[in-house]
Amino acid sequence: MSALQRIEHLALMKRQAEQAESDSNRKFTVEDAIRTGAFVVAMSLWHNHPQKTKLPSMNEAVKQIEQEVLTTWPTEAISHAENVVYRLSGMYEFVVNDAPEQAEDSGPAEPVSAGKRSTVS
Repeated sequence: MSALQRIEHLALMKRQAEQAESDSNRKFTVEDAIRTGAFVVAMSLWHNHPQKTKLPSMNEAVKQIEQEVLTTWPTEAISHAENVVYRLSGMYEFVVNDAPEQAEDSGPAEPVSAGKRSTVS
């Protein structure tokens, strides 16, 4: 996502938080999560989408693309694509290893080398 799109995304998140705050009975729902994902995906797709040049503003084009995503994509695809957009945009870290971390002072058990080991001296 571009810097402008990141700002739009943060504005959406702020509006959702304010709505949830103003209505104590309202919670962030699955529908909200799907719509947010479709919005993020649409912003990313906008860069190479034919609608980019057909509509006068980015916001109008993104809204049309978002509707296209919501009506034609399965929810799993929206969720997966949203995660990919976030990773590619540097908006959150990709977790590579879920294993507990080793103590900082403990190094590798054996030296790590790119070369082959030889048993011959």
